[in-house]
Amino acid sequence: MNPHSHTHRDTDRRPRAALAFAVTLTGLVFVAELWGGLRSGSLALLSDAGHMLMDFLGLVITLVALRLSARPASDRRTFGWHRVEVLAAAVNGLLVSALAGGLLWESALRLRQPVLPRLPPMIGVAVLGLVANLWVAARLRGAARHDLNLRGAFLHVTSDAFASLGVIGAGLVMAATGWAVLDPLIGIGIAGAILFNAFRLLREALNLLLEGVPRHLRLDEVLAAVKAVPGVVDLSDAHLWGLCSHMVSLSAHITVDPARWDDQPRLQNEIAARLRDRFGIGHVTLQMENRAWTRP
Repeated sequence: MNPHSHTHRDTDRRPRAALAFAVTLTGLVFVAELWGGLRSGSLALLSDAGHMLMDFLGLVITLVALRLSARPASDRRTFGWHRVEVLAAAVNGLLVSALAGGLLWESALRLRQPVLPRLPPMIGVAVLGLVANLWVAARLRGAARHDLNLRGAFLHVTSDAFASLGVIGAGLVMAATGWAVLDPLIGIGIAGAILFNAFRLLREALNLLLEGVPRHLRLDEVLAAVKAVPGVVDLSDAHLWGLCSHMVSLSAHITVDPARWDDQPRLQNEIAARLRDRFGIGHVTLQMENRAWTRP
Protein backbone atom coordinates (compact mmCIF):
# COMPACT_ATOMS: atom_id res chain seq x y z
CA MET A 1 0.00 0.00 0.00
CA ASN A 2 1.25 3.45 -0.81
CA PRO A 3 -0.22 6.17 1.42
CA HIS A 4 1.00 8.94 -0.83
CA SER A 5 -0.83 10.30 -3.87
CA HIS A 6 1.00 10.85 -7.18
CA THR A 7 -0.94 13.88 -8.35
CA HIS A 8 1.89 16.37 -7.60
CA ARG A 9 -0.39 19.39 -7.70
CA ASP A 10 2.13 21.31 -5.61
CA THR A 11 4.22 21.89 -8.74
CA ASP A 12 1.43 24.00 -10.21
CA ARG A 13 1.78 26.54 -7.44
CA ARG A 14 5.47 27.19 -7.95
CA PRO A 15 6.42 30.70 -9.00
CA ARG A 16 7.24 30.02 -12.63
CA ALA A 17 6.98 33.67 -13.56
CA ALA A 18 9.97 34.63 -11.41
CA LEU A 19 11.97 31.76 -12.86
CA ALA A 20 11.03 32.63 -16.44
CA PHE A 21 12.16 36.21 -15.78
CA ALA A 22 15.46 34.90 -14.41
CA VAL A 23 15.99 32.70 -17.48
CA THR A 24 15.32 35.57 -19.88
CA LEU A 25 17.54 38.12 -18.16
CA THR A 26 20.35 35.64 -17.49
CA GLY A 27 20.35 34.61 -21.15
CA LEU A 28 20.57 38.23 -22.28
CA VAL A 29 23.43 38.94 -19.89
CA PHE A 30 25.29 35.85 -21.10
CA VAL A 31 25.08 37.12 -24.68
CA ALA A 32 26.25 40.58 -23.55
CA GLU A 33 29.19 39.16 -21.58
CA LEU A 34 30.19 36.87 -24.43
CA TRP A 35 30.15 39.83 -26.82
CA GLY A 36 32.01 42.00 -24.32
CA GLY A 37 34.61 39.32 -23.65
CA LEU A 38 35.31 38.81 -27.34
CA ARG A 39 35.38 42.53 -28.04
CA SER A 40 37.63 43.41 -25.11
CA GLY A 41 39.81 40.31 -25.28
CA SER A 42 39.26 39.70 -21.56
CA LEU A 43 39.51 36.09 -20.45
CA ALA A 44 38.10 37.08 -17.08
CA LEU A 45 34.94 38.36 -18.74
CA LEU A 46 34.73 35.30 -21.01
CA SER A 47 35.02 33.08 -17.93
CA ASP A 48 32.26 35.08 -16.27
CA ALA A 49 30.19 34.52 -19.41
CA GLY A 50 30.84 30.79 -19.04
CA HIS A 51 29.70 30.97 -15.45
CA MET A 52 26.59 32.79 -16.61
CA LEU A 53 26.00 30.12 -19.26
CA MET A 54 26.10 27.37 -16.64
CA ASP A 55 23.55 29.17 -14.51
CA PHE A 56 21.41 29.95 -17.55
CA LEU A 57 21.28 26.27 -18.47
CA GLY A 58 20.58 25.36 -14.86
CA LEU A 59 17.68 27.82 -14.73
CA VAL A 60 16.33 26.45 -18.01
CA ILE A 61 16.51 22.91 -16.61
CA THR A 62 14.65 23.98 -13.49
CA LEU A 63 11.95 25.75 -15.49
CA VAL A 64 11.51 22.84 -17.89
CA ALA A 65 11.41 20.42 -14.96
CA LEU A 66 8.68 22.46 -13.30
CA ARG A 67 6.61 22.45 -16.47
CA LEU A 68 7.13 18.76 -17.18
CA SER A 69 6.42 17.77 -13.58
CA ALA A 70 2.95 19.27 -13.99
CA ARG A 71 2.14 16.68 -16.66
CA PRO A 72 0.04 13.81 -15.36
CA ALA A 73 1.47 10.33 -15.00
CA SER A 74 0.47 7.76 -17.59
CA ASP A 75 0.39 3.99 -17.96
CA ARG A 76 3.77 4.26 -19.70
CA ARG A 77 5.35 6.82 -17.33
CA THR A 78 3.92 6.20 -13.89
CA PHE A 79 6.17 8.87 -12.35
CA GLY A 80 5.54 11.37 -15.13
CA TRP A 81 8.49 13.33 -16.56
CA HIS A 82 10.39 14.16 -13.40
CA ARG A 83 13.48 12.19 -14.46
CA VAL A 84 14.09 14.56 -17.38
CA GLU A 85 15.52 17.06 -14.88
CA VAL A 86 18.30 14.63 -13.94
CA LEU A 87 19.19 13.79 -17.55
CA ALA A 88 19.30 17.47 -18.48
CA ALA A 89 21.47 18.26 -15.45
CA ALA A 90 23.96 15.57 -16.50
CA VAL A 91 24.18 16.99 -20.02
CA ASN A 92 24.56 20.48 -18.58
CA GLY A 93 27.43 19.35 -16.36
CA LEU A 94 29.25 17.68 -19.26
CA LEU A 95 28.92 20.66 -21.60
CA VAL A 96 29.97 23.22 -19.03
CA SER A 97 32.90 21.05 -17.89
CA ALA A 98 34.23 21.09 -21.44
CA LEU A 99 33.75 24.86 -21.62
CA ALA A 100 35.53 25.43 -18.30
CA GLY A 101 38.41 23.20 -19.38
CA GLY A 102 38.87 25.28 -22.52
CA LEU A 103 38.84 28.51 -20.54
CA LEU A 104 41.40 27.15 -18.08
CA TRP A 105 43.67 26.12 -20.92
CA GLU A 106 43.40 29.48 -22.67
CA SER A 107 43.98 31.36 -19.42
CA ALA A 108 47.08 29.28 -18.67
CA LEU A 109 48.47 30.10 -22.13
CA ARG A 110 47.71 33.79 -21.61
CA LEU A 111 49.74 33.77 -18.38
CA ARG A 112 52.90 33.29 -20.46
CA GLN A 113 52.24 36.44 -22.45
CA PRO A 114 49.71 38.63 -20.63
CA VAL A 115 47.81 41.08 -22.83
CA LEU A 116 45.98 44.05 -21.37
CA PRO A 117 42.33 43.79 -22.48
CA ARG A 118 40.22 46.73 -23.61
CA LEU A 119 39.08 47.88 -20.21
CA PRO A 120 36.03 50.12 -20.95
CA PRO A 121 33.90 47.35 -22.55
CA MET A 122 35.22 44.81 -20.04
CA ILE A 123 34.24 46.87 -17.00
CA GLY A 124 31.02 48.18 -18.56
CA VAL A 125 29.65 44.74 -19.44
CA ALA A 126 30.71 43.35 -16.03
CA VAL A 127 28.76 46.15 -14.33
CA LEU A 128 25.75 45.25 -16.48
CA GLY A 129 26.10 41.63 -15.39
CA LEU A 130 26.35 42.60 -11.74
CA VAL A 131 23.19 44.72 -11.90
CA ALA A 132 21.28 42.00 -13.76
CA ASN A 133 22.33 39.30 -11.29
CA LEU A 134 21.29 41.40 -8.32
CA TRP A 135 17.95 42.08 -10.00
CA VAL A 136 17.34 38.38 -10.66
CA ALA A 137 18.39 37.50 -7.11
CA ALA A 138 15.88 40.00 -5.75
CA ARG A 139 13.11 38.42 -7.84
CA LEU A 140 13.99 34.87 -6.74
CA ARG A 141 14.70 35.56 -3.08
CA GLY A 142 11.14 35.29 -1.78
CA ALA A 143 10.27 32.17 -3.76
CA ALA A 144 13.59 30.51 -2.88
CA ARG A 145 12.60 30.35 0.79
CA HIS A 146 9.97 27.71 0.03
CA ASP A 147 11.39 25.75 -2.89
CA LEU A 148 14.63 23.75 -2.99
CA ASN A 149 15.09 24.09 -6.75
CA LEU A 150 14.59 27.84 -6.69
CA ARG A 151 16.90 28.10 -3.71
CA GLY A 152 19.62 26.49 -5.80
CA ALA A 153 18.91 28.92 -8.64
CA PHE A 154 19.12 31.83 -6.20
CA LEU A 155 22.52 30.66 -4.95
CA HIS A 156 23.82 30.31 -8.51
CA VAL A 157 22.73 33.85 -9.38
CA THR A 158 24.35 35.31 -6.27
CA SER A 159 27.61 33.50 -7.12
CA ASP A 160 27.38 35.07 -10.59
CA ALA A 161 27.12 38.47 -8.92
CA PHE A 162 30.35 37.83 -7.01
CA ALA A 163 32.07 36.70 -10.23
CA SER A 164 31.01 39.92 -11.97
CA LEU A 165 32.27 41.87 -8.99
CA GLY A 166 35.63 40.13 -9.32
CA VAL A 167 35.85 41.09 -13.00
CA ILE A 168 35.01 44.71 -12.18
CA GLY A 169 37.65 44.79 -9.44
CA ALA A 170 40.29 43.28 -11.75
CA GLY A 171 39.44 45.80 -14.46
CA LEU A 172 39.77 48.74 -12.11
CA VAL A 173 43.10 47.49 -10.75
CA MET A 174 44.43 46.94 -14.28
CA ALA A 175 43.29 50.42 -15.25
CA ALA A 176 45.26 51.85 -12.33
CA THR A 177 48.38 49.64 -12.51
CA GLY A 178 48.53 48.07 -15.96
CA TRP A 179 48.95 44.59 -14.47
CA ALA A 180 47.69 42.58 -17.44
CA VAL A 181 48.38 39.28 -15.64
CA LEU A 182 45.29 39.89 -13.48
CA ASP A 183 42.99 39.11 -16.40
CA PRO A 184 44.08 35.48 -16.92
CA LEU A 185 44.37 34.98 -13.16
CA ILE A 186 40.76 36.03 -12.61
CA GLY A 187 39.80 33.90 -15.61
CA ILE A 188 41.46 30.86 -14.02
CA GLY A 189 39.71 31.50 -10.73
CA ILE A 190 36.24 31.77 -12.29
CA ALA A 191 36.79 28.82 -14.64
CA GLY A 192 37.98 26.74 -11.68
CA ALA A 193 34.79 27.60 -9.80
CA ILE A 194 32.74 26.61 -12.85
CA LEU A 195 34.55 23.28 -13.10
CA PHE A 196 34.05 22.58 -9.39
CA ASN A 197 30.30 23.28 -9.59
CA ALA A 198 29.99 21.26 -12.81
CA PHE A 199 31.67 18.22 -11.25
CA ARG A 200 29.41 18.52 -8.21
CA LEU A 201 26.37 18.70 -10.50
CA LEU A 202 27.54 15.63 -12.40
CA ARG A 203 28.12 13.72 -9.16
CA GLU A 204 24.62 14.49 -7.90
CA ALA A 205 23.04 13.65 -11.26
CA LEU A 206 24.93 10.34 -11.43
CA ASN A 207 23.83 9.48 -7.90
CA LEU A 208 20.19 10.08 -8.85
CA LEU A 209 20.53 8.11 -12.09
CA LEU A 210 21.93 5.18 -10.07
CA GLU A 211 19.00 5.58 -7.64
CA GLY A 212 21.34 6.31 -4.76
CA VAL A 213 20.42 7.81 -1.41
CA PRO A 214 20.08 11.62 -1.81
CA ARG A 215 23.10 13.48 -0.48
CA HIS A 216 21.11 15.39 2.14
CA LEU A 217 19.83 12.17 3.76
CA ARG A 218 21.43 9.38 5.78
CA LEU A 219 19.89 5.93 5.49
CA ASP A 220 20.64 4.95 9.10
CA GLU A 221 18.87 8.06 10.44
CA VAL A 222 15.80 7.44 8.28
CA LEU A 223 15.56 3.80 9.31
CA ALA A 224 16.02 4.69 12.98
CA ALA A 225 13.13 7.15 12.72
CA VAL A 226 10.89 4.44 11.28
CA LYS A 227 11.85 1.91 13.95
CA ALA A 228 11.06 4.49 16.64
CA VAL A 229 7.40 4.59 15.59
CA PRO A 230 5.32 2.73 18.23
CA GLY A 231 4.12 -0.56 16.81
CA VAL A 232 7.13 -1.14 14.53
CA VAL A 233 9.05 -4.21 15.67
CA ASP A 234 11.56 -4.44 12.84
CA LEU A 235 12.31 -3.15 9.36
CA SER A 236 13.89 -4.96 6.40
CA ASP A 237 14.38 -4.75 2.63
CA ALA A 238 14.55 -0.96 2.87
CA HIS A 239 15.34 1.10 -0.24
CA LEU A 240 15.78 4.88 -0.25
CA TRP A 241 16.32 6.76 -3.50
CA GLY A 242 15.73 10.05 -5.25
CA LEU A 243 13.68 10.22 -8.42
CA CYS A 244 14.81 13.80 -9.04
CA SER A 245 16.01 16.73 -6.94
CA HIS A 246 12.68 17.23 -5.17
CA MET A 247 11.15 13.73 -5.08
CA VAL A 248 12.43 11.09 -2.65
CA SER A 249 10.98 7.58 -2.28
CA LEU A 250 11.27 4.83 0.30
CA SER A 251 10.05 1.25 0.25
CA ALA A 252 10.40 -1.23 3.10
CA HIS A 253 9.00 -4.29 4.82
CA ILE A 254 7.66 -3.47 8.27
CA THR A 255 7.30 -6.12 10.96
CA VAL A 256 4.29 -5.06 13.02
CA ASP A 257 3.64 -5.59 16.70
CA PRO A 258 0.73 -8.09 16.94
CA ALA A 259 -1.08 -5.65 19.23
CA ARG A 260 -1.33 -3.20 16.30
CA TRP A 261 -1.90 -5.68 13.50
CA ASP A 262 -5.52 -4.61 13.12
CA ASP A 263 -4.47 -0.94 13.12
CA GLN A 264 -2.25 -1.05 10.02
CA PRO A 265 -3.71 1.96 8.13
CA ARG A 266 -3.08 4.27 11.08
CA LEU A 267 0.42 2.86 11.58
CA GLN A 268 1.23 3.41 7.91
CA ASN A 269 0.01 6.98 8.13
CA GLU A 270 2.16 7.58 11.21
CA ILE A 271 5.27 6.31 9.45
CA ALA A 272 4.55 8.28 6.27
CA ALA A 273 3.90 11.48 8.24
CA ARG A 274 7.16 11.13 10.17
CA LEU A 275 9.19 10.54 7.01
CA ARG A 276 7.53 13.46 5.25
CA ASP A 277 7.86 15.94 8.12
CA ARG A 278 11.40 15.06 9.22
CA PHE A 279 13.09 14.11 5.96
CA GLY A 280 10.90 15.38 3.12
CA ILE A 281 10.27 11.84 1.84
CA GLY A 282 6.96 12.07 0.00
CA HIS A 283 6.67 8.63 -1.63
CA VAL A 284 6.45 5.80 0.88
CA THR A 285 5.57 2.20 0.01
CA LEU A 286 5.28 -0.18 2.96
CA GLN A 287 4.75 -3.94 3.08
CA MET A 288 3.31 -4.77 6.48
CA GLU A 289 4.29 -8.17 7.90
CA ASN A 290 3.12 -10.11 10.93
CA ARG A 291 5.74 -10.69 13.59
CA ALA A 292 5.08 -14.43 13.53
CA TRP A 293 5.54 -14.69 9.74
CA THR A 294 8.87 -15.98 8.51
CA ARG A 295 10.22 -16.22 5.03
CA PRO A 296 11.38 -19.51 3.55
